[in-house]
Amino acid sequence: MLHPLIATVRRFTTFPDAEAAYFLSLFSERKYKRGARLLEEGQVANEVFFVMKGSLRQYFLNEDGQERTCNFSMEQEFLTDLESFSRKSRSASSIEALEPTTCLVIACPDLVTALHTSPATAEFFRLIVENVAAENIRRTKSLLSLSPEKQFTDLLREKPQLFQRVPQRYIAQYLGIAPESLSRIRKRMMIPQKS
Repeated sequence: MLHPLIATVRRFTTFPDAEAAYFLSLFSERKYKRGARLLEEGQVANEVFFVMKGSLRQYFLNEDGQERTCNFSMEQEFLTDLESFSRKSRSASSIEALEPTTCLVIACPDLVTALHTSPATAEFFRLIVENVAAENIRRTKSLLSLSPEKQFTDLLREKPQLFQRVPQRYIAQYLGIAPESLSRIRKRMMIPQKS
C-alpha cells in the first residue's frame, strides 16, 4: 500500500520511487497528546508536521491577549508557521494538538537538503507554498466580504469533518464570530455541535 505521505505528494506532482523513498526517510514519527504544543509563539519554527492521524490547530494571540484560530490541519495535511520556517524568525503563532495526534516531522535542514537534491520535492513544496498563498488570499477575502452564514456554509462544504472533531469555540474564532453567533447559525441549519 502506498504510504500516505507519498500519496499526498503524488496528488500534486510526479514523484519517482527513489526520490519518494529518500524524502520519506527524512521524516520521523511523533505522537502528541491532546493539548500538546508542537510550536510555541516566539519560537522559531524549525519543523514541518504532516498529520497521519488526529488534528492540529494553529492560533495566535491578538493585542488583547485573546486566542484567534487561523488554521486547522487534519489527516494528510502539512502544517508549520511558514513565515517563521522560511525566514528563521520568531513564530507569531502556536500549534497544538486538538486530539491525540500522530505526525511525521521533518526538520528544516533536512528539508532544505531535500529541496536541493530532489527536483520532485522542490516542485512539490513550490506548489504547496503557492497553494498556501492562494488560500490565504481566499480566506482574507472571505473574512472581509462574506457574511458569517456564507463563511459557515463554505467551511461546512470544504471541511465537514471540522464540525464533528473541533470544539465550537475554535470554529467561531476561525470564522471571526462569537461562539453564540455560531451556535445560532448552527441551530438555524440544524447542525449538531461538538462542545
